[in-house]
Amino acid sequence: MDIKTITGRLQPGTVELTVVGVFQDSAGQVSEHIPGGLRRALADAWARQEFEGKLLQRFIVTSTDADLDRVLFIGMGPSKEFDVHALRKIMGQAAQTSESLKVRSVGFELPEADYAALDAVTAAVEGWVLGSWRFEGYHQKPVDRQIPALVLAGIQDDEAAALGIKRGLSLGQAQNLTRELGFMPSNKLYPELLAQEAVKAGNAHGFEVEVMDEARLAELGMGALLGVGQGSVHPPRLVVMRYHGHGEKTLALVGKGITFDSGGISLKPSANMEEMKYDMLGAGAVLGAMCAIADTKPAINVIGIMAIAQNMPSGSAYKPGDVVRAFNGKTIEITNTDAEGRVALADGVSYAAHLHPDWIVETSTLTGAVIVVLGHEATGLVATDTALANQVITAATAAGERVWQLPIYPEYKALYKSAVADMKNSPGRDAGTITGGMIISEFAGDVPFAHLDIAGTAWTKEGPLTAVSGATGVMVRTFVQLAHTLG
Repeated sequence: MDIKTITGRLQPGTVELTVVGVFQDSAGQVSEHIPGGLRRALADAWARQEFEGKLLQRFIVTSTDADLDRVLFIGMGPSKEFDVHALRKIMGQAAQTSESLKVRSVGFELPEADYAALDAVTAAVEGWVLGSWRFEGYHQKPVDRQIPALVLAGIQDDEAAALGIKRGLSLGQAQNLTRELGFMPSNKLYPELLAQEAVKAGNAHGFEVEVMDEARLAELGMGALLGVGQGSVHPPRLVVMRYHGHGEKTLALVGKGITFDSGGISLKPSANMEEMKYDMLGAGAVLGAMCAIADTKPAINVIGIMAIAQNMPSGSAYKPGDVVRAFNGKTIEITNTDAEGRVALADGVSYAAHLHPDWIVETSTLTGAVIVVLGHEATGLVATDTALANQVITAATAAGERVWQLPIYPEYKALYKSAVADMKNSPGRDAGTITGGMIISEFAGDVPFAHLDIAGTAWTKEGPLTAVSGATGVMVRTFVQLAHTLG
């Protein structure tokens, strides 16, 4: 991807498309260096209320001047609300528009705002990388694409510019890896293959990867993860990734990696079941975050764990009424095989606790209930430790990802009490997102624990950073920010 910065303004004729940001409270006024004909076209559109500078609103003008070819005026919203998160979205929108216009080069002068140059360049590059991404798919004839070269103008700090490009590329590409894995169908990404993707990423980015197969899982007593995967011809895997930041503290990230969730014996309805290939996006987020963490090198040790399985119905599948034993010895009565994520994560989280980290943060596409509560706008947080919960929320806010904490009340624990085991996996509809997170927390021991339910945010409809409906790469940015904050 061709991205560079320059200290001055864009020179006429250097790019095929110039992107000009316009604030909603600017009355349609832009910099005097924009040719008069273009400024008059903008003023006319503003007077007709065709363009008002609302965030991500677009107005394209073909110049009659020799100075500029085409200009994309793009709304930046109210100036007092503009920040790096708005800039990230604007650049994603600009990337999508520029490709549709089939231009080969794009220029954008970063607007003046209350942000550091490093943060601005990072967000701009990251937005461009995210907005440019498409899943190539498996078409007989591959789609011919050309991503335009990008020139960011007005960056006075060369060191910040170079580091911002590097960080923006790392963050964007890490999220795109998560999205790529999410889009892949389960016959192309079953547990063994997802584990292999982790090995490849570790080799590329410089972190250690250990893959535990079904024999090793049995040896360690991971009956929960084995139980979830025993109905599939593709056996489960536990992947342990290690980044050594030479810090005094260790953060463990754990992700749910159900490469396809049919519901098992408690079979899901057929409508939209194809979306269940996305049920591994918690593990995908952990893998993407490990890549960017290894690239950006925070002073903290990070363990990334992916609990990977396929949940399928068959003669060997686990059944309602079965009891499985997790790595830490706790037993789980299976009352609904479609509540498999918390069962698989029981082994992933208890193994993380066994490694004695200072914090465990887990993420999973766990419950439909979180969509009822928060829609597709925020990730649900359930935490056993107030300090960790606040640190996760702070990191998410800094990363531009919304997280909302849900309460833990003692009465909820009675909902998953079992007469035949330490707990049951599916206590019912009441407080479903909360009890799901609480069940997983039972396997963290005394380690401060936070659960992030991304069922509503891991895949969404198209937007400025997602050109098509599908995987978003959510939580990658938050995890990277958290690692740097805690380190």
